[in-house]
Amino acid sequence: MNSFIKHLFVRTFSAILLFSVFYPASFSHVFNKPEKPLHPQLKTDTNIIRYDTIIQHSKTTRRITITNQGNVALRIFNIRSSCGISVPSWPRQLIEPGEKAFIQMRYDASNPGPINRKIIIHSNSPEETKIIKVKGYVIPKEK
Repeated sequence: MNSFIKHLFVRTFSAILLFSVFYPASFSHVFNKPEKPLHPQLKTDTNIIRYDTIIQHSKTTRRITITNQGNVALRIFNIRSSCGISVPSWPRQLIEPGEKAFIQMRYDASNPGPINRKIIIHSNSPEETKIIKVKGYVIPKEK
């Protein structure tokens, strides 16, 4: 009987020792702080481009600054714009975390009246699209 108790003690002690070594490693994700998710984060210097008044048939340009505030590279897939706005240049290369890039936009004020347009940026950021509004007023050109 004495050898049985010794054998039981050794097996129990071995099991506890093995459990204490492997248990924390297998469930460490439960006890550790979750890691910051890996994704890019598109941030622009403005959400609204405001023109006070523009004279009809004039062309104005603005530059929008983009910053990647995420922790992996940001890619701009496409930029769409409303009628009257063209985007002649935008970054085609990856924007690394912390880096800045620029979008050049041009507004052609052909019709008098209020300006209520949009620039839509498509990227690999979690929000996928970023909308920048363009607002203002076009006054008729004097003859």
